[in-house]
Amino acid sequence: MSPDAADDVESILVPIDGSDAATAALETALSLAETAGASVHVLAVVDVESGPLRFDTDFVTDLEDARRRLLEEVRSEYGDRTVPVTGSIRRGVPARAILREASERDVDLIVLGRSGATGIVAPLLGSTTARVLRRATVPVLVAPGEDESGTDASNSRTPSRSGGVGPGVDPSTDP
Repeated sequence: MSPDAADDVESILVPIDGSDAATAALETALSLAETAGASVHVLAVVDVESGPLRFDTDFVTDLEDARRRLLEEVRSEYGDRTVPVTGSIRRGVPARAILREASERDVDLIVLGRSGATGIVAPLLGSTTARVLRRATVPVLVAPGEDESGTDASNSRTPSRSGGVGPGVDPSTDP
């Protein structure tokens, strides 16, 4: 993102799930927010809909408690910065919840990690990240981070359809 583009950003949404990729996204968003004078809203989604099982009330409560603790960790770790940071929890399918939050909060930018804490690495991008990239009406930035081989994946980028930036494929390494 160019410095001129950063000047137009007043609010940034960062979904978190406790993964290293989400932490990289949060750190990227906070850095951008400091540069742009923007605020950051952190979203933790309790995914009780997209799996094959329906969860009982106690399990959902445990998931929500875990997400609350995650938000508290973010406040504790990053609360001393000059960037205003708020947070919320939503229930639902992560991509839909992220897009709904972005719309309701009228954010200028969504910053996502490359893949999340599902334990399944989707090819190239996590499924939630890919869905948000396809459907977002605001720019989306996919934060650089280490790929599965442990190497820095931040050097390959390609624009998303929504005007944001996402990881690309280096054809020289494609088998």
